[in-house]
Amino acid sequence: MATQFEVNNDDKLLRKIKAGDETAFELVFKNYYPHLVLLAQKYLGDKDLSESIVQSVFVKMWEKRREIEIRSLKGFLVVAVRNRCTNELKHQQVVREYEKISDTKEEAVWMTFNENVYLQKINNVIDELPEQRRRIFKMSRMDGLKYREIAEKLNISPKTVEVQMGKALKYLREQLQPLKKQLLATIALLIMLLK
Repeated sequence: MATQFEVNNDDKLLRKIKAGDETAFELVFKNYYPHLVLLAQKYLGDKDLSESIVQSVFVKMWEKRREIEIRSLKGFLVVAVRNRCTNELKHQQVVREYEKISDTKEEAVWMTFNENVYLQKINNVIDELPEQRRRIFKMSRMDGLKYREIAEKLNISPKTVEVQMGKALKYLREQLQPLKKQLLATIALLIMLLK
């Protein structure tokens, strides 16, 4: 419990600090710093972090010395340090949870992002095409033949090749739409995780 002398002394020091007296500020710092570090350590269990938090409280107090209203210097400092410690613990918890979620998501993304799986799905959809349409599609897209060359090889008109390719592409777009969305979502998630 603070004596009347300490309370009066703190009041004088506070007035001097508000006026910008660095010597008064140093005196308050030296007087309260060790006790506040011990208080912070009880919350955080980390001496370096505790020292950093107490220092930041004093820095903020100095920066805001003209604006903040302090009735009890000791009470103000204890509450400020306790609040900073509580915020730090909450921040650490959020970081741990984010890292857990991030690790899980990253693992899920890499499991999802399997090139062979996507290629297999595409090949399955191509295999669902009617036989002639599938043959025309493969000759065009995989063998790189022009419509005229396909028409000659299959003994059909170039217009038939064009119509069949149009139907094949329409079917593939429709069937692969969910895969496209999944792939885009996977890529977006990968970009986010790699930032």
